[in-house]
Amino acid sequence: MTGYSGGKLYKMSDDNMQAPINDMQIAEDIHLTFNHMMMSIFHRIVVNKK
Repeated sequence: MTGYSGGKLYKMSDDNMQAPINDMQIAEDIHLTFNHMMMSIFHRIVVNKK
């Protein structure tokens, strides 16, 4: 997960979740939303395997 223009990490990664915002606090809020979405998907996968 990156913010701003993505920097070196954006260029190095195969997959990226970028918040192209030039404000660190807003980028962090967007990354938190990404985290919640990923955990929701992960939880559904785990629950369905039981």
